Amino acid sequence: MESNQDQSLFDTGMDHLTESHLQTISKWTRFIAITGYVAMGLVLLMFLLIGGKLAEQISVLSTFSDMGFAGVMLVVVIIALAIAGLWLYFLLKGSSLIRSGLQNRDSVMLADGFRALKTYFIFSVVFSVLSLFTTLATIF
Repeated sequence: MESNQDQSLFDTGMDHLTESHLQTISKWTRFIAITGYVAMGLVLLMFLLIGGKLAEQISVLSTFSDMGFAGVMLVVVIIALAIAGLWLYFLLKGSSLIRSGLQNRDSVMLADGFRALKTYFIFSVVFSVLSLFTTLATIF
């Protein structure tokens, strides 16, 4: 029983089809993470370029007439981008570790990749539940 626990995933005879699927998963998660980072960069660039005008328009339309509202809005955007960046970091880390684990035939690295993906999906579930509660709160 003890020798069975020390056995690598690759020693058990992972077939070529499974490795191919894991390579495809690694490529797509990397693509999604990089696309997410590019989108975050574009949002940050847009906010830096037209943030002042946007803050003026929001302050005209809202009951808040002071510029403190623009500062609060900036902080909220920065926090949202930091959370999204952390979320995408786990996706990119999982992708890289899975790819490296497959290339090096290292089951520990492969398991660390799946652990990073697990964290990414936990973030996804939390975001989904919060979105669901927000939607239900606006309905009722």
